[in-house]
Amino acid sequence: MAAPGSGLFLPTVPVAWALRAAGHEVLVANNAQAARTLVAAGLPAVDVCPGRDVFAEFLEASRAIHLTPPGEPRPRRGGLGLFGEEMAEGLLALARDFRPDLVLSTLEQGAGPLVAASLGVPLVEQSVRLAWAGGDEQAVGYRKSIAAYLEPTRVALRVAEPAVATAVIDIRPPSMGGRDSATEWPMRYVPYNESRLLPEWLLSAPARPRVCLTLGSVLPLSGELGELSAFLDRCGDLDLEVVLAMGEEHAAALGPVPGNVRVAGWVPLSALLPSCSAIVHHGGAGTSLTALVHGVPQLVLPRMADQPANAAVVAARGAGLSLAPEETNAASVEAALLRLLRETGPARVAGEVRAEIAAQPSPADLVVRLASLAGRA
Repeated sequence: MAAPGSGLFLPTVPVAWALRAAGHEVLVANNAQAARTLVAAGLPAVDVCPGRDVFAEFLEASRAIHLTPPGEPRPRRGGLGLFGEEMAEGLLALARDFRPDLVLSTLEQGAGPLVAASLGVPLVEQSVRLAWAGGDEQAVGYRKSIAAYLEPTRVALRVAEPAVATAVIDIRPPSMGGRDSATEWPMRYVPYNESRLLPEWLLSAPARPRVCLTLGSVLPLSGELGELSAFLDRCGDLDLEVVLAMGEEHAAALGPVPGNVRVAGWVPLSALLPSCSAIVHHGGAGTSLTALVHGVPQLVLPRMADQPANAAVVAARGAGLSLAPEETNAASVEAALLRLLRETGPARVAGEVRAEIAAQPSPADLVVRLASLAGRA
């Protein structure tokens, strides 16, 4: 189980695949579009809040908090605890019918510890983050705040004290915080960006350096496209092929683009990035990690949530550059991108991190450990 935002549940798909391929019975629980996406990924999934869109409710609650004037009381409803609050009842009912031997959940889905406690089975937490995991201060703080948020829900549903995860699956490369211990299990990040038909041009070597530009799935919904249109205009004078990976409705709102800008829609980054010399993006954990998997230097333009933290980790490792919101405009993005393409350091470091990730245990390698916890080894 995971929260129903793309970046919060897509990283769990490879583990579910690995467990099913090993012969284990897997049921995935989520909501609305997330549940449909999981079905399209070839997994048996259940929508535990049919007729509702919990992620849309989360975005609206977050917007209300953001719009609260300074000094005014912030709405209680909102934040990561909302996912567990709204989905716990359905998740508990499903789990009691399915009777799993193991609960695999993410930190952001706060109902995971409640479900494991209710059934009396082990809990394993899968991290979906680049900036923190396991015993890191941020992760510990989020667990505590989510548990506090869900305390009224726990009491109302008559669940025992929340379960503590036996282990946390850490998808970070070692040089970027990833750890290996009895309770922190390293795992290679395997990108999954949904399955789509690939255009023919994607598999052909580009005639000039190819740069991917994407802002993820959430930032465009907020309308915060910033200087994107002005930057694309400047790209017309650059000897580059720029691939705009963005929903068609948002790309259309940008108006006409130069001839060397290819509007690609939601092309899977895992298929696009092997042919790219660089990527310009918003700093989502999945996007950042996918670029690291393929050794592609990054220019990160963070805006919200964990994006600034991800950008800081990438820049500190030397695998890319980052611009703060107040520094970001069409000219500064162009200058940073050209620097990224001309300097050898970011590409070299990105290659080092790619090798680190390739040496980590695969999702299939973790199946025996997970099955052992479930008593199914």
